[in-house]
Amino acid sequence: MSFTIVGTGSALPAKIVSNDDLAQFLDTSDEWIFTRTGIRRRRVLTDERLDDLAIRSAKAALGDASLTGADVDLILCATMRGDTYTPSLACTVAEAIGSRAPAFDLNAACVGVLYCMEVADSFIAAGKAETVLIVSAEAMSKLLDWTDRASCVLFGDGSGAMVVRKGEGRLAGVLSTDPDSHVIRMPNYEGMNSPYNKIGQERLAMHMDGGEVYKFAVNAMGRNIEEVCRRAGITPADVDWYLPHQANVRIIDASLKKFRIDKSKVLLNISEYGNMSATSIMVLLDEYAKKGTFRKGDKLLFVAFGAGLTSGAVLLTWNRD
Repeated sequence: MSFTIVGTGSALPAKIVSNDDLAQFLDTSDEWIFTRTGIRRRRVLTDERLDDLAIRSAKAALGDASLTGADVDLILCATMRGDTYTPSLACTVAEAIGSRAPAFDLNAACVGVLYCMEVADSFIAAGKAETVLIVSAEAMSKLLDWTDRASCVLFGDGSGAMVVRKGEGRLAGVLSTDPDSHVIRMPNYEGMNSPYNKIGQERLAMHMDGGEVYKFAVNAMGRNIEEVCRRAGITPADVDWYLPHQANVRIIDASLKKFRIDKSKVLLNISEYGNMSATSIMVLLDEYAKKGTFRKGDKLLFVAFGAGLTSGAVLLTWNRD
C-alpha cells in the first residue's frame, strides 16, 4: 500500500485514421476490422515526434497533481522505442519538465505501465522516492508493416502519464512472464556498417501469431485478475472498475465471459484509439478520470498482456475527490 495516484494526463497525435482510410490502400473494410477487433479509428504520428507527446502528457499529469518537475523523485517511461535509443525517453521528459531525478525507460511491451507501477511501489516502499512520474509513449505506426492488414489495422500512437505519491492506494500487484520469443516479435537493427557483423538483418516490423496471442491473452488476463484479488483479500466481484489493455474487444469479451467478470464494470475506448501498447491503459485512465467516473474509495483493477510474453495486474483504491 505504498502509493496513490494524484494526477493523470494524456496526449494524442492530431491525425485520425479511420478504417475507411485504411481501406483505400488495404484489402479491408470498416466492417471487417470492427467486427474482428472493435476498432473504428486510431491516432497516428505525422509531423509530430513521440518526444512531444510524452512531454505533453507528463506536463498534463503534473499539472493535474499541482506539482512541478522539481517535486519528482523518479521518472519511469514505458516504451518499446523512443525517438532515440539514447538519451532515453525518460531523460528527454526530465529535461523538458526541469527535473534532475533518476530517469529511465522500461520495456515490457503492452504491460510496461504495470511494470512501472510495481517499480514505483518498490522505490517508495524502500524510502528511495516519495513522488514518481510514470509516462507511457508508443509510436506503433513506425513499427508496423503497413501492407499486413492482419496487424497494421490494430494499432495507434499516443502517450499517457500518471503521478503517484507515497500513500495508501495500492492494494496488490502481480507481474508474470511466459517466455516466448516468437509469438510476438519485432526485430531490431544490427548496426550500420560494422565489418564484423555476420548476423543478417531482419526486417524491422512486427510479426504476430494472432491465434496464439488470443489464447494466451484470454487466460493470462483472467489468471492475473484472480491472483491480484487473492493477494488483496477480495474477490473479482468487489472490484468497482476494470481497466484492461485495449488490444482487441474479442479478447476482452472472451476473458470476461470465461472468468465471469461483470461487463458493466469494464472500461473501453479501443474503438477510438486502437491498441497503443503500454499507452492504452494510461489514456483509458485519464479519459475516465476526467469524466469523473471514479469516486473516492473505488477499487480499480488494471490488467494487461503483451509481447514477451508478459502479463500483470495492479489493484488500487482511488483516493481522489
